[in-house]
Amino acid sequence: MAAKYQLITELYRRTGRDVTRNPQAWQGFLSSACRNYKCRFDEQLLIYAQRPDAVAVAEIGTWNRLFKRWVNKDSKGIAVFDPKGRRNTLKYYFDVSDTHEGYYGSRPVPIWRMDKRYEQPVMERLAGRFGGTEGGDLVDFLMQTAENAVEDNLPDYLAQLKDCTKDSFLEELDDFNIEVIYKRLAANSVAYMLLSRCGLDANGYFEREDFSDITNFNTPATLNAIGIATSDISEMALREISAAVRNVQIEAKRQSHTFARDTISQQL
Repeated sequence: MAAKYQLITELYRRTGRDVTRNPQAWQGFLSSACRNYKCRFDEQLLIYAQRPDAVAVAEIGTWNRLFKRWVNKDSKGIAVFDPKGRRNTLKYYFDVSDTHEGYYGSRPVPIWRMDKRYEQPVMERLAGRFGGTEGGDLVDFLMQTAENAVEDNLPDYLAQLKDCTKDSFLEELDDFNIEVIYKRLAANSVAYMLLSRCGLDANGYFEREDFSDITNFNTPATLNAIGIATSDISEMALREISAAVRNVQIEAKRQSHTFARDTISQQL
């Protein structure tokens, strides 16, 4: 186990270096991370390193107990750090594609997808939670949500970044410029994750230059500062979107059941 932990630790460090080398690499990571937005940043980085196409990951116990799904034979788990375990321990995630339904009682895996019928409720919920725009479409709302959410929450993370710029390309910058760079990159990164998770072509709304500052976050500490902030703030917004989608689906089912009962009553 110690050897495996060391291998995963090195993989984590190497992947961290890789995603900060250029804007395209960072965008690739964001495209992967948005699908498993409930995971911690360090988990997202390791998922990206091992299974960048993973759609929905969980531990084997969760698949078995909660969804009554079983992991396919010979499936390879995604190793991530386990802070709740003993010192230097790992746990393993499996993607939904690594599982199959049991003989009875399997539950659907709630992977939401954006659809036209969800857009208005999503925009209204985002406006209520983060402040919205005057008019505009879903893209406008997602962009504004990212900007507002970063504006409201980034100060909580800024002190951490200012304390860890040593040996990075940020080291020679003053506090004002560090904050400008941090806020701009965080807002763009959060927006990229929101657009990608909602099935939109995020690359069509950004230039490479919008993520050029990622190369300044070239130490493990500075990468964690931008990565954790981006992951946490994106999760806030994506949970709101997920809740709005779920509410529409619940209401649609309720109306469907009501209609079915009324039809049967009329027939009787």
